[in-house]
Amino acid sequence: MRSAYIVGYELYIPGTFIDYEELARITGLPDWVIKDKMGIVRKPVERILSVSDMAELATKKLLSHYNNVRIGIVAYAGSDFKDKYVWNVAPNVMGRLNIKNAYGFDVSMQCVSSIVALDLLKSKLQASSDDLYALIIASTKQSLIVNYKDRNSSFMYDFSDGAVAVLLSNIDGKYEILESSILTDGRFSNIVYQRLGERFYGNSVMEQDYLLEVNRTEEFSKGFEEVSLRNFIFVIKNALERSGLTIKDIDYLAILHMKRSFHDKIIRELGLSPDKSIYLENYGHMQAVDPFLSLWLAEQSGKVSKGSIIVLVAAGTGWTWGATVLRRIK
Repeated sequence: MRSAYIVGYELYIPGTFIDYEELARITGLPDWVIKDKMGIVRKPVERILSVSDMAELATKKLLSHYNNVRIGIVAYAGSDFKDKYVWNVAPNVMGRLNIKNAYGFDVSMQCVSSIVALDLLKSKLQASSDDLYALIIASTKQSLIVNYKDRNSSFMYDFSDGAVAVLLSNIDGKYEILESSILTDGRFSNIVYQRLGERFYGNSVMEQDYLLEVNRTEEFSKGFEEVSLRNFIFVIKNALERSGLTIKDIDYLAILHMKRSFHDKIIRELGLSPDKSIYLENYGHMQAVDPFLSLWLAEQSGKVSKGSIIVLVAAGTGWTWGATVLRRIK
């Protein structure tokens, strides 16, 4: 069976930011709560480009480095808050960039979608007897749909905007994709949603309905953090075990943004030194982009090099936790 690789990736990060002081004004919370507890120094927001525009920009930038590559599969693995409803981003980007003789599809697993897409496409790459290239594209503008006046939504105040495009191959690459572990707990499937869709068909649609609603059950309020910690640790350890590795082999943990204390708790629980991860306090939570944003920051700061073992980690509402192990080979 062939191996699967990440050949390269490119990010789109908006040039406009909201800082913790402005978030404090918007939410009514003290600025120290936003900065120190929620861990948001600033976050990028996009107010001009659409989700598909950002996806196209990241993909175009990536493919400019690989002019002779023929793409066989395109997977959009970003936000469900797209340009339009009942509509797919992958075919749209393919049409804009003239990607032909390929097929595209959208993966809908919220903030863990890029991990799920890696797991799905790895199998396709390994099983193909032909040389194959694939794209994962993630894009988000979910900063627009957070209800900043709702304290039940405070865990989403970090939502930010941006995009990533990732080129995969079964020929060669910069990172070998090892194993993944993904786990869903459906008890929390109705905690976060928009008041749109078939369930609400016939109701007059108000602008407020586009904001994410948080239905905090007693079970969620009292026990979710413990469940989430346990599941984060499980998927990380399980992905490593499937890859023939242990926690001691981790050189870098590319984990999504979350409140500062929970990030620190995961690092402590794993027994890692804090310098083996980068806290995304200047970027907020860019949905499924986060693991690749963290990896990019690690590359820029020299935290990863040839031979490094990296674990990409994310979680998405619904609720699903995921981890993918990479080995840098170049």
